[in-house]
Amino acid sequence: MKLKLIVCAAALTLPTFLFSATAGAAKSDSCAHCHGTDGNSTSSAYPSLAGQTREYIYRQIKAFKEGSRKNSMMSTAVVVLSDQDMQDLAEYFSGQTMVRSTAKTDPAIIEQGKRIAAEAQCVACHQPNFKGLNEFPRVSRQKYPYIVKQLKDFRDGARVSDVMGPTAQNLTDEQIEALAQYLTSL
Repeated sequence: MKLKLIVCAAALTLPTFLFSATAGAAKSDSCAHCHGTDGNSTSSAYPSLAGQTREYIYRQIKAFKEGSRKNSMMSTAVVVLSDQDMQDLAEYFSGQTMVRSTAKTDPAIIEQGKRIAAEAQCVACHQPNFKGLNEFPRVSRQKYPYIVKQLKDFRDGARVSDVMGPTAQNLTDEQIEALAQYLTSL
């Protein structure tokens, strides 16, 4: 009897995020084709969600659902999600471990990207380790082609952000590619 009481008491004191992460894992099957079963995408076209900040994942899913961020595949996929579903998925993927990229990189270009990141003060939002914080995304270890596309979209106005738009507006393709190599290499 005492053991049952202890187990019940322990279950009641567990943090609620454990239940949300468990629920998110159960809801993540439809995400796996593009983002990987554990949030590590095997395709360079799709971002890895593993280790991404919970707040960022939640906000991006919500933006796709509300139409303020456009992507035909994502907008269709998230239309059926409730707010709780979005929070559960964000909790699940944020708790996964991101795998280091195997992309080939050039040390000279990485060094150039590091200088560009310092000049642009990327750490002000993305943190010194580029793992993000709250609504600012993790950009370290992300897929090189994905980073290039997103930076070009911010620069060209295809993706709108009050922070990233002005930050990326004067970047050349060469600078974007150097930044992407640097971030992928971390």
